[in-house]
Amino acid sequence: AQGGVNILDIGQAVIHDTLSFGILVEIPDTEAGSSVLKDVLSTAYKLDQQVRFPPVSEEDYRQWVDGQGKARHIVTLLTRRVTAEQLQRVSSITAKYALNIDHIDRLSGRMPLDMPADQGKGCIEFSVRGEPADPAALRAEFLSVAQELNVDIAFQQDSVF
Repeated sequence: AQGGVNILDIGQAVIHDTLSFGILVEIPDTEAGSSVLKDVLSTAYKLDQQVRFPPVSEEDYRQWVDGQGKARHIVTLLTRRVTAEQLQRVSSITAKYALNIDHIDRLSGRMPLDMPADQGKGCIEFSVRGEPADPAALRAEFLSVAQELNVDIAFQQDSVF
């Protein structure tokens, strides 16, 4: 606040006692603004936290803002036990059809390590942005992968309904 920073985006997630907190900021070209990064580094060090400052170009930011108006969809993966292969296959298909994954959330509860494989309940939701050029082909690929991996995959428009 002392540096006059503008917050452009913010988000956080906690995964197994690890907090990931991201803020996209615009730092003014002033004397107060120039000390912001140093002050954040100093505070992070005192709190035993890790911090990174990857720069975002104005062009990348413009492209990100322009994408905000695109259609939104939800891809839901239902399975007994979530595997890396399932996530890789679903995310590859979304990328192939020019859909950008905005965030991924686990909707199901946590499973004990000793739970029998046939009793698990895993549900992952991908919030994606964009409009596939060929929705029928996208759905066909999801159906094929679902049959191959013995999972359920749903693709639907993100709306109030």
